[in-house]
Amino acid sequence: MKQFVVAELSVVPIGTSGTGLSDYIAAALREVKKAGVKYQLCPTSTVFEADLETVLEVAKAAHRAVIGAGAKRVITTLRIDERLDQPRTIEERVERVAAKAK
Repeated sequence: MKQFVVAELSVVPIGTSGTGLSDYIAAALREVKKAGVKYQLCPTSTVFEADLETVLEVAKAAHRAVIGAGAKRVITTLRIDERLDQPRTIEERVERVAAKAK
């Protein structure tokens, strides 16, 4: 069984000319898509699953993409959840909590 982690990535550009950030976030998301990982775009972050090395590579690529899009400063937050006893996909995790919240 291949181990994978669920990661939450938030890339925040600072030093932009306006308050709209979608162009910068789209640049970061393109890197997530390019990696071919399963992901969910959320309002303030992107959640995805992959092996640990891929997670780290994707985070770096997304961070650099926002710089490449013109941000003068970037704050990137990466949260990694690595469960070793049994793998749980993004969907399974959401479904388990939703079922218990009924």
